[in-house]
Amino acid sequence: MAWEQLEPTPPHLSYLLISSFLIVYCLFATFVRNRLHLSEPPLALLVGILLGPRVLGWLNPNSCPQQGCTGDESDRWGWGDTQVQEISRVILGVQVFTVGIGLPRYYASKHWKSVGILLTIVMTFGWFVCSLFAALMFKVDIATALTIAACLTPTDPVLSSSILSNSQFSTRVPKRIKDMLAAESGCNDGISFPFLYVGLYALIHADSKAAIKEYFLITILWQCTFGIVAGLVIGTIFNRLLRFSDGRGYVDSAGMIVFYLLLAVFS
Repeated sequence: MAWEQLEPTPPHLSYLLISSFLIVYCLFATFVRNRLHLSEPPLALLVGILLGPRVLGWLNPNSCPQQGCTGDESDRWGWGDTQVQEISRVILGVQVFTVGIGLPRYYASKHWKSVGILLTIVMTFGWFVCSLFAALMFKVDIATALTIAACLTPTDPVLSSSILSNSQFSTRVPKRIKDMLAAESGCNDGISFPFLYVGLYALIHADSKAAIKEYFLITILWQCTFGIVAGLVIGTIFNRLLRFSDGRGYVDSAGMIVFYLLLAVFS
């Protein structure tokens, strides 16, 4: 009876479990990094698997109608893939934005050749290698292997942040390598779009001409090219607005932090 009065709804239980894990990790962060030589992503993955529906079942954001699960739907979040996807998009957008503002001034204009090589030649080679492994390991067709490889090839900025953080071994990495890795991880999520849609269009289109036409018109011209132009325009406009406000003392340090977060969500 006492437990029923606490009303342990799935969202509240999720807040409790996730915050408890983060609090425990913060208390032992240095020990985990420098003594156990572990980073945040593998630990978070293991905790997510442990608390998820496949093991303990304490965290289950998927709704029953979409997943075909049994039991009381009130015991779950009632979320589908759309909500999880949007939250992941916001988190990734904020992380990419954080990587961008953390780079040295004029880094892109000074080191565009090295970053460009990583985003073109190296990334394309990694895409083909991952496709080969996916085809051999999972016994799938070429289109499916290309799609899987496009998801695995980019260096995630959340994962690379553990390398860039202050740990016992990260201090030995030269700053130029850290900056290059940060720049590459922030750019390759967008660069991987053309790789991803090569496999997707091969899967969903039987007509190769229609697939190629839609690939160049929608993926290359609209999503990639227009996205780059829109990002440059938005970044330039808000950069000048921020300089205008900061130069006249219209914004404080707390406002700048909120400005960065809101601009990441806006863009």
